[in-house]
Amino acid sequence: MNCKAYIPLLLLASLAACEKVNEYTGPLPDLKLVLYSFIQPDSMVRVDARVTRYFSSETSERPKNFTGEVYLNGQLAGALRQVIYSPWQPTVQYVADVFPRPGDRVQVVARADGLQEARGEVTLPLESVPIRVDTLLVGTMGQIEQVRYAITIDDKARERHYYRLVIETETYDRVGDERYSVSSTYSFNPENDPLLVGGNNTWLNEDVVPNRYRVFTNETFEGEGYTLRVSAGARNTYRLEYDLNGERITQWQVMRHHVKLARIDEDTYLHLKSLMLLEMEQNVMEPVQVHSNVQGGVGIIGHACYSTVSFEMPEVDRSETPYGNQ
Repeated sequence: MNCKAYIPLLLLASLAACEKVNEYTGPLPDLKLVLYSFIQPDSMVRVDARVTRYFSSETSERPKNFTGEVYLNGQLAGALRQVIYSPWQPTVQYVADVFPRPGDRVQVVARADGLQEARGEVTLPLESVPIRVDTLLVGTMGQIEQVRYAITIDDKARERHYYRLVIETETYDRVGDERYSVSSTYSFNPENDPLLVGGNNTWLNEDVVPNRYRVFTNETFEGEGYTLRVSAGARNTYRLEYDLNGERITQWQVMRHHVKLARIDEDTYLHLKSLMLLEMEQNVMEPVQVHSNVQGGVGIIGHACYSTVSFEMPEVDRSETPYGNQ
């Protein structure tokens, strides 16, 4: 037997035996309010509020006795109130009956028991940037497998703009005007587009850190416009007819696609970029500081102004498909 084969195993065993876990006993940082709000023109202001957590904690808490206000152009416009969206898995947000217009300066001020007052603001752009979407449906045997998009951004401004691309694939069943079993997914293939996988930004090495949130700037096409080329999975919209209690029912299984180009502010852009760095922290040498524009707290008060193009997948009768009425 070759005794040299045992040397690496013995070395690993000795290293494992030397491991020691030391509990942190130093001072803990003061807790702060965490505010997130991405404001859209002509839409109700919504704010997600939490409390920062210590690195030893697994979850963050909701603030106690939270109150807040929304200001438009320096004038009080409304108070924040709590709403719960789902009784099964409660999603808590705070909303104000305030609907900002393009060009408005929106400020959110919030406070909670035992925490410093936090505030952040953003100015909405006067207009979104128009887009044009051309599609190519790809499939076999009459079945759609994917849709390829050519998304042309009509950005002719001679100033820096910040963007995020979102493609929502929505599916639902419909009988008459009633919709049910509604669900949405948001994944798509960037098709190696340099703006979406990285390449036009010198803020960080995007070949190392993937562009998970699909954010980019007009740095390389300022004043000229640009066409993104991406793809997403797809299928036909199916029509089914059947008898139910003596009545002839027509049901559609619908797939719709919503191509959304969000014009975002610089703070939101930097916040999402820093989150991506944080998620890939093992690839960087320095600790990652997540970008925030909330004074007295952390988080982001930003805007997202959407240009949206929606379309429905072509309809076929399921009884006529190669797979039969399934």
